[in-house]
Amino acid sequence: MANSTINPLRGLCPAPFFDPNHFGNGGFMTGRFCAPVPQIKADLVCCLPCPATEYLYPPNFKTWYRVAEGLNVAGLVVLVFLMLSFVCLPAEKTRRHYLSYCLIVGAMLLALGFVVPFATQPPQCYDEITPNDMFSNLTCAFSGAFLISGGLSMDVWIFIRALSMHLQICWDVMPGKKFFYWAQGLGWGVIATFFTITITITGVSFRFGDVCHVNSADSMKDFWGPLLAIAGAAMVVQVATFAYCIKVYIKNMWSDEKTETQSSAGLPSYTTSVRTRSARAVYRRVRKVVWLQWRGLTIVVFILVDVVFFSVVFVYLNSVETHAISDVEKAMPYLICLITAAATGATNDKCYPLGQALFVNQSTVIAVLMMLSLAGIQCFILLARASMFPAWVDLVRSRFSSKREFVSLDAKAYAGDARNYELKEVATSPIRAPGSAVTSPGEDPYRRSMTDTPDYFGKEVQREYRSPSLSFSTPRAPSQAAMRVEWDPRATHARGGLGFHPPIVDDEEEDGMKNRI
Repeated sequence: MANSTINPLRGLCPAPFFDPNHFGNGGFMTGRFCAPVPQIKADLVCCLPCPATEYLYPPNFKTWYRVAEGLNVAGLVVLVFLMLSFVCLPAEKTRRHYLSYCLIVGAMLLALGFVVPFATQPPQCYDEITPNDMFSNLTCAFSGAFLISGGLSMDVWIFIRALSMHLQICWDVMPGKKFFYWAQGLGWGVIATFFTITITITGVSFRFGDVCHVNSADSMKDFWGPLLAIAGAAMVVQVATFAYCIKVYIKNMWSDEKTETQSSAGLPSYTTSVRTRSARAVYRRVRKVVWLQWRGLTIVVFILVDVVFFSVVFVYLNSVETHAISDVEKAMPYLICLITAAATGATNDKCYPLGQALFVNQSTVIAVLMMLSLAGIQCFILLARASMFPAWVDLVRSRFSSKREFVSLDAKAYAGDARNYELKEVATSPIRAPGSAVTSPGEDPYRRSMTDTPDYFGKEVQREYRSPSLSFSTPRAPSQAAMRVEWDPRATHARGGLGFHPPIVDDEEEDGMKNRI
């Protein structure tokens, strides 16, 4: 067993292959889990074979991992739909906000960390004991980069979202443009800084399944420490917001109890103080803001639980690996079980409980994978609105439906120039007084061309009157006698003003009117 070549145990104990100087050389050694085993032989070093998950968890773990990758694909699809809705639909249909944009971008990056290896199915191992990392496999590089940037983005923007809601609810301060610029600068700046530090110093490699995770060396101070610090700050802000809401509710509940006093007339009276009215006003304001921001409050809680949970699990895993290397006595039962199973050709079914007791059990790892995979779907459920779906239907119908509203080309041409409908000044108006109209020789000053205002009093516009077929009268000029009006002073005196009698008609004209009728 103690030779320099890979033995039939698939590299479980390739002594004296272990050399501390080789770790970090090209990144190939950073993903190994090796430790000296002097209990077996002085120069013997044993390494966990690659992929490590096949020796820690039963075969059904691959099924759970494929399910997690499928959930990330579904989450990426709905997040892309949500982003397109924010971009294409009106704001009143989506209630979009820049904090929602940034959170969706972070969730999409996290989902891509699982979708990229799901599409390419990369080889996890460089050799029997060495997993591939970002230097030896391009898929690992992209997968790890998406995972780190997505986790940092969601963590930072959840903190900024919690801070924004805290200012609105607790301090009645509406974040404006200054908050927007500071949030964009500091948010993306912090993400870029810790992403660069993590990817260049710590690196990523295949540790669990097809996704590359952060290596354990220096990961606490480069990635997990800042991630937990930002998540802890967001949790403190969120708890302070909840505590303030509970305080306002309790104060309003006590203020609803009016104090009964006895008036001088012997009737009961109720008095309310200024403090009571102030408590009710604050409660109404807080209740209104909380009702408007309940989606943001809920998504902050969900994402914080996810971030804290998987951070704690991986920090614990890193600490277990560090202590297992320094204290091999705890790992000896598991190592002996693997060596015995490899020597006898038996399966590793009996070794799975020992390995999970030493590292992290299967149920916890599956829970971490499921929570990370559901982050995108959670964002979609809490940020999407029912009004977006009818808005998409209306948008598609307006763009591709054949039943469109007809618009004349002339209307489009004239609608582009608003000056056609403006009132002109008198000096520039084409309608002038007859004496001041400037006309060309031979042009009628009262006549306009067809491109301007038409001459409604011209011969081409006037029409000859035609008597209806069923009419028995023709228009005739009124008689002079019918138009005569006589002034009666008596009627004037009776009404207190000017009075008029009906027109006087002579007998001859009256007989003629009767004959016509």
